[in-house]
Amino acid sequence: MLFVWITADAKEKGLHFDNTGKIIAPDQEYMWQGYKDEKDGFRDSALKNFKKAAEFGNYHAMSLVGLYMLHDKDYTMAHAWLNLINLDKFPNREYMNDIIKGLENLMTSDELQKAKLAKAELLETYGNYPALLRREKWKKSMRFTGTRIKGHIPPHLTFTLNSGVVVNGSDAKHQVDNFVYEYEFDIGQGEVTLDDVEIIEDNQN
Repeated sequence: MLFVWITADAKEKGLHFDNTGKIIAPDQEYMWQGYKDEKDGFRDSALKNFKKAAEFGNYHAMSLVGLYMLHDKDYTMAHAWLNLINLDKFPNREYMNDIIKGLENLMTSDELQKAKLAKAELLETYGNYPALLRREKWKKSMRFTGTRIKGHIPPHLTFTLNSGVVVNGSDAKHQVDNFVYEYEFDIGQGEVTLDDVEIIEDNQN
């Protein structure tokens, strides 16, 4: 048995699990870091992390960026960011609708047109297809022992967590692929311990 570590490109979040064996998606990690930055008074860093989370398709992150813009009275960008969200999949839909309608009452027709153009530009980075590509990039940033193919999780790998829970390679691959290709927005409630993860490589072929 050989103990190794997951490696990933320096600018990417690695593969982490909670103490039950569920993967912690990178957008959620960026969200938690953003919350911490906000609490600690590092607003610019918080905004940067929320934007990173939004790149993966996280609607909550988009709403927070929009609210930051609203707080700064940048109504054009606030409107653009808030209209990126699919409200059918967003909690407190009515509340968000009220904010958007309130914005529109404050904006001129010229500002609304600029917001429409700004949204189109934002979609190039934060739209559904760019978000899919971003999740694929995250997957391909990781290299696991036993393979030179980035993003490929060998089925014989065993992930042993500090909590004692064991996740096999097939389950990890299934969870990663679900995040990448079947992404579902989750507002992410509750506390999770981000412990280091050990991978045990089985010598069997």
